[in-house]
Amino acid sequence: MSDKNKKNDRSENEAIGLESDIAINRERLTADADENEAETGAGADADALSEQEFLLKELEYDYSESEMEELEALQEELTSTVEAPSVGLVNKLNLTGGNFPVSKLSRFLDPIWRLAHGKHSFPNNIRFNRKLAGSNDLKRALLYHVIPEFSPFSYIRSYSTAKAYGNEYAILEKYIFLENALTVTPAHIAMISIPLIERAFDAAKENEAKHHYFALFKHLRLWVNLSEQRLIPEELRLNVPLAQIDVPERRLEVLKSRFTGTMDGWVSYSEEDLEQLIDYSMFWAEGVVPQMKKLKDYLVESKLAFLSDKVATRTNRLTDLERLMTITVGDETVMTPRVRQVVKEGWEHYSYTWVEEYAPVLDGIRNAVFILLALITGARKAELAVMNFADLVQEANGDYWMKITRWKTAASPTHGEEDRLPIPKFIGDLIRDYEDLRAVDPFVKQGWIFQSHKSTKVVKKATPGIINAIILQLKAALPIERLHCHRFRKTIAEILINRDERNVDIIRALFGHKSYAMTLRYIARNPFMVRSVAFAIEQNYTRDFHQIVAGIQMGAHSGDAARRIYEQILKRPGEFTGKQLKVSLIAYISHLLTAGEPIFIRRTAMGAYCLTGEHFTAENLPPCLHGRTVDSDMIMPDPTNCQIECKKLVVLESGKRALADNIEFYTKILEATRGKLNNGAESELQRRIAATQVHLDNLAASGHSSNQFIEARNV
Repeated sequence: MSDKNKKNDRSENEAIGLESDIAINRERLTADADENEAETGAGADADALSEQEFLLKELEYDYSESEMEELEALQEELTSTVEAPSVGLVNKLNLTGGNFPVSKLSRFLDPIWRLAHGKHSFPNNIRFNRKLAGSNDLKRALLYHVIPEFSPFSYIRSYSTAKAYGNEYAILEKYIFLENALTVTPAHIAMISIPLIERAFDAAKENEAKHHYFALFKHLRLWVNLSEQRLIPEELRLNVPLAQIDVPERRLEVLKSRFTGTMDGWVSYSEEDLEQLIDYSMFWAEGVVPQMKKLKDYLVESKLAFLSDKVATRTNRLTDLERLMTITVGDETVMTPRVRQVVKEGWEHYSYTWVEEYAPVLDGIRNAVFILLALITGARKAELAVMNFADLVQEANGDYWMKITRWKTAASPTHGEEDRLPIPKFIGDLIRDYEDLRAVDPFVKQGWIFQSHKSTKVVKKATPGIINAIILQLKAALPIERLHCHRFRKTIAEILINRDERNVDIIRALFGHKSYAMTLRYIARNPFMVRSVAFAIEQNYTRDFHQIVAGIQMGAHSGDAARRIYEQILKRPGEFTGKQLKVSLIAYISHLLTAGEPIFIRRTAMGAYCLTGEHFTAENLPPCLHGRTVDSDMIMPDPTNCQIECKKLVVLESGKRALADNIEFYTKILEATRGKLNNGAESELQRRIAATQVHLDNLAASGHSSNQFIEARNV
């Protein structure tokens, strides 16, 4: 195909964009629907049903797995016991009056607590600017106990958690104090009763913001816990038994609200979490592995690796072994030599062992490999657990691939469904180095990549329990809340959707790619990641996309993009309802990703939607970016500067008021400045009024046939 034809084909695909060809299955995504139906007949319906069932089955399993792991993490929070610190807040306040540090940059009575944060993440600042009398005192007392260094709760591991508590404190203030006309003074705190709290819970449950109920329960539980343990000043204590608030029925309600509210089975790692994970991985991969390779080579060359009891006893010190077994990265030492002086036959001997020191270091490297593979493959826990060194293959051109079998969503639950996942060279090389480090007895084992090195148990069949053991070690090592497997596969997807420059730099480092476009092409080769990103996009955009479709189906819509969507609805109305819409959206997104195309859905400043699957360049910027200097391969529209004539715009009935207000605003400017503006400025205002009026006329037009559309155009 010539470059010109390729360009024309791509232009046509971009013109169609996300809004045009939503279909049930892959075949119908890549061919004209009418021709496909004519050629395949009844067989097409069977294939479509099969594809639909497959997507729904995989999506439902994805959600249930995510909810199960989130539930386990929340259970840790709900069942955590209180461990009182040796020097508590009450003593510190009595001794200093509040003049003591809570971080390197802040003291207890400061108006802002500036807590530590990652170099690429947003600051973890907590502000004490509540207007209600006494509220800042209570907020300080509660939030002091969610700073990791001072927290009596084991599940508090990161400063971002303290920041989240700070942001949510207003919910406690709203339902307990403001809605009951109370201040946060000792006299009013003493008036808080179980009936008042019950009414507060009921009000939070009725709020459209579903996370309010969960946040209120969490803060009240914290407050009561600290009160019962006498960890906060007496005048701030809540005299309500925890057993009357934290009851099994309410826990179930709270957890349900958590999953049906803001989470919906979707929680990726934060920027700060991701930075911690990558730093941990690089510590082992780049800092420890090279030193371990030297130690392993020495053990093999000196034959120490082949001693039956793994104990080397010599009359002279093995200085090379001692040096190589001293492994330090930065200021952290991960291995030291184990040597014991013994007297044997009247002579002093030095006895060396290495296996017990070798095993935990291998576990650290294994954990680093897990983080990287979990991030870049999109594989589930069960699929990661059965990865074997034999499954990693390297082609003649140096590319690595991992063979993997899907069971849960395979057509045949007996034989599974095999896929090949691309593995970046950096990670492929790391796995090979890790395999080589294990190539000494007793660490060869059964070849499972993620099995433990401390255990001597023969693992005939790898199970997800292997991954659970890794997660436990990572929880102990990293300050990350709710650390579990499912969040890894969500994180890269979330970054790819939002295309935040800071996090995309991490992706580039992981994948070894210089551009976002290269990463998209990589994703296109990985069916696991394609589906993971598709699920993520569907999860992020379902509400907006459903509103778009619903608005268009009702007839109140305008814009080229809206017209093209409506034409597709007329052709296949069954694909734009209920679960079928979700399946259609996921299938189409998967198609775009497989083709290496980006996707963008955002609400604009004027209440309409920007909807596009186009890959923008400096030569074909959307109207909202005209006149700007853009130097990036991740160019996205700017919804805050939406231009009414843009062909990517979908205008619905809900935007009618905003459009009318814009016309009124532009008209008043013209009337107030008549004769004072230059011709260019006056013409621009008139053009905007005319273009906006076109959309208003479209919204007012009756009927759905295409000849009744008034085309949105550049006026």
